[in-house]
Amino acid sequence: MNRSTTLLIGCTTLFFACGEGTGTGQDPEGSGSGMSELEARVAALTGNPMADERSAGYDPEDPAGGPSGGASGGTRTYTLNGTAFNMPLAQLELPAHWQVRGMETGNWTVTAPVKVQQGSPMNFSYAGGQLGRFNQANNVPMRAPIAPEQVVMQDLVPYFRQQGYELVGHRSLPEVARVNQRFMDNLYSVGQAQRICQADLSEWRRGDDRLAVVMSWFSIAGNDLVNWGYNTTALQAPSGRYEAERDGQQNGFASVRYNPAYFAAYAQSEQQKEQQSWSAHNARMRSRQAAFDAQQAAHRDRVNSVNDAIMGTWNNTSSTMDRMHEATIDGIRGEQNAWNPNTGAMGKVESGYQNYWVNSDGQYFGTNDVNYDPNANGQWVGQWQQMSTEP
Repeated sequence: MNRSTTLLIGCTTLFFACGEGTGTGQDPEGSGSGMSELEARVAALTGNPMADERSAGYDPEDPAGGPSGGASGGTRTYTLNGTAFNMPLAQLELPAHWQVRGMETGNWTVTAPVKVQQGSPMNFSYAGGQLGRFNQANNVPMRAPIAPEQVVMQDLVPYFRQQGYELVGHRSLPEVARVNQRFMDNLYSVGQAQRICQADLSEWRRGDDRLAVVMSWFSIAGNDLVNWGYNTTALQAPSGRYEAERDGQQNGFASVRYNPAYFAAYAQSEQQKEQQSWSAHNARMRSRQAAFDAQQAAHRDRVNSVNDAIMGTWNNTSSTMDRMHEATIDGIRGEQNAWNPNTGAMGKVESGYQNYWVNSDGQYFGTNDVNYDPNANGQWVGQWQQMSTEP
């Protein structure tokens, strides 16, 4: 069985979307060692050496984070836990007077003296070529990528207008985009993909209230498929202290220092999954090929022994025999015909499953769970299409 080797979108939003929220934006009123080989492999694939992370200042001796972290220059160091590998993902500096909650779970917010809340990650896909035509014919939702400034006007302005806010202006945040790009570049993946990160700060007002909305925008493009999206983090403060708090938020996002051990552990995990999948697949194929070869040899002996006697009948029934022969081979190999919606061609898949899924690279897998959808939960959004099969 083939296994997906594309980059996981869920991982790209692991830091960008640590908090929970609803809607397009924010509701401001709502409530190691021994890894050098892996690190070198990641550096070769991404062109961004892991050593850059160490020079960025991540301190493995200060893993606690939260209120127990060190404070200097009006900021406090927090350690953000990742959702896997039982290790920290990153450290960042936030204003020392902020009451920060949730760093230990990865879902952090600020409750006082200002409010900082994160929105739900917004993920989209867009396909061109044959895949795009297939998606259009089957009414698969798609959204072409748009720049961050267009996202502000198309998505954020209508949302915040409903909350009574007026857009004051917006600008790019290259220092935040560089931090987000570092995260994306160091994620292990197989295959070539163009990964781009941008960041935007939009500012809003409603009476004496001010909002600063930092948007982290990303795009992952490969072949005819683009996955893109964004996440927003809104800071609400009164006008008298707004600018200082806004700068503290912006500097906090720009201060993120990632843990190189986390990326090494992720790369190791993905390599092991890939190796295990291919080892099991190759073992099954070798076993089935041996059984097929033995059956074919016995079949040839039987056919040759009576070939002269039944040649006339054989010529009249060759079409039927061809179909029977294909069915026999499929039974021996444990295969059946399946239609690839990405190419429009029929091919062979491993039989025995109720449902089959295939990506644009021709990789597929089968499952007996009729409710399973690999595109769900924002992990491989839009990358997998269901295959129709023939007996």
